[in-house]
Amino acid sequence: MKNNIFLFLIIPIFVGFFTRVQSQEKDSVVVIEHADSLVGTEINGESARQLIGNVKLRHGSTVVTCDRAIQYLSANKFEMEGVVEIKDDTMRLVGMRGNYYAKEKVGEMFERVLLEDPTTHLQASYGKYYAEEKKAYFKGNVYVEDTASVLTANELTYFRSAEKSIADGNVKINNRRNRLTIFGTHFENDKKKQYSKMTGNPRLIQIDTTSKGETDTLIVTASTLESYQDSVERLIATDSVRITRGTVSGEAGLSVYFTEADSIYLTRSPCIWYETGKNEDNQITGESIFLKLKKRKLETAYVRGRAVAISRADTIYTERFNQMTGQEIILRFVDDKVNRINVITTATSLYYLFDNGKPNGMNVTTGDEIVVLFKDGKIDKIKALSGVEGKYYPEKMIKGKETDYNLPEFNWKRK
Repeated sequence: MKNNIFLFLIIPIFVGFFTRVQSQEKDSVVVIEHADSLVGTEINGESARQLIGNVKLRHGSTVVTCDRAIQYLSANKFEMEGVVEIKDDTMRLVGMRGNYYAKEKVGEMFERVLLEDPTTHLQASYGKYYAEEKKAYFKGNVYVEDTASVLTANELTYFRSAEKSIADGNVKINNRRNRLTIFGTHFENDKKKQYSKMTGNPRLIQIDTTSKGETDTLIVTASTLESYQDSVERLIATDSVRITRGTVSGEAGLSVYFTEADSIYLTRSPCIWYETGKNEDNQITGESIFLKLKKRKLETAYVRGRAVAISRADTIYTERFNQMTGQEIILRFVDDKVNRINVITTATSLYYLFDNGKPNGMNVTTGDEIVVLFKDGKIDKIKALSGVEGKYYPEKMIKGKETDYNLPEFNWKRK
C-alpha cells in the first residue's frame, strides 16, 4: 500500500508520457507531453503539481519547455524555471524563468529574454507573448536586430501577423545600409507597407566620409520623421524642420530627403543658408527648393516660385546685401563655391560695387533672365537677357541708407 501511495505522488515520466489538463473551456486544454517526474502538492491552499526535469507542454500550436514547473490546477497557470522556451510556429521566445497562463494563452518571461523569428533577433529584460493575438511585448533594455538595422528602446510591442512594431522611450535606430541613425521617443514600423514613423523630438544623423577623408554629417530635426522604403527610398520630415549638412543648412515646414539620390526637397516657407569661400552669409528662399548633392557636396539648388537669393556683399558693410529675385533661380556650385546663378522670369538683380575694397555704389538690373557668373565665390560678371533695364546708384546716394534700397522681396533670416 505504501508503494502505491509513493507511485501516486512521484511518477517517473519518460518518452511516450501523455496526459491532459482540462478546464471548463476546450481552448484551455494543455497537454503535458513530457516530464521526468510529477509530484502532487498544495500551495497556499491551492492544488498544484510539480513537473521536474525536461518539461514539455503543448497548447494548440504553442509549445513550452523548461527544466521545472509548478502547475496551479484551478488557475491553469504554470510557473517555470531553468531556460524557459516558448515556440509558436516560427517564433522562439526564451527566458531564465517565466509563467504560462493557459486560460489566456499568454506566456511571460523574465531575465535575459530572447525572441527569435526568421529575420528578427530581440533581447530584453522582460517579455510577454499573447499566442491568440500573435503579439509580443518587451520592456527593459530592448534590443532588436534584423537584416538591415538595430533598434534599442525602453519598450517594444511586436505584432507578428501584421508585421508591425511600436517602440517607446529612448528609441534609437541604426540603419547599417545607409549609415542613418534616428533618435526619438516613439517609433512605429510597418514592414508590409515598408513604412515607419518617428515622433517625440526626432533627430536623424548620417555620418559619412568625403573623398578627402573628411567627416561629413547630415542632421535633420522635425516634429515627425517618416521613412518609405518602396520604389523611391525617402525620408519625410514635417513641421519645424531643420537640416544641416556640411556648409549647407536650412529650415522648412516639410522636407523630403531622397537617400539613394542624395538630394533634398523643401517646401512650406523653405529657407537655405550656404557658405561660399569665406562668405558664410548666403540665403535662398522660395515656394520650393530642391538641392542636388554630389559626393555629399552641394552641386545645384533649384528655387521655384517667388525665388529670392541674398548674399552679404561685404563683411565690413554689414547692411549691404546682394539680392536677386525671379520666378525661378538656379544656383550651381563647384567645390563648395557658387559658380553660376540663373534668375529666370521677371528677374531682378541688386548688387553692390567695390573698387579696390572701397564701396562704389550699387547697380539694379532687370530682365527676362539674368545670369551671374562668379570667381572665387565673388561676383565676376552679370548678364541680363531680353527686356533689359539697369540703373546705377552712386555711393553718396546710398551710404547709410542701404535698407531703403532693398528689394521688396528682401527678408533676411539669420541662422
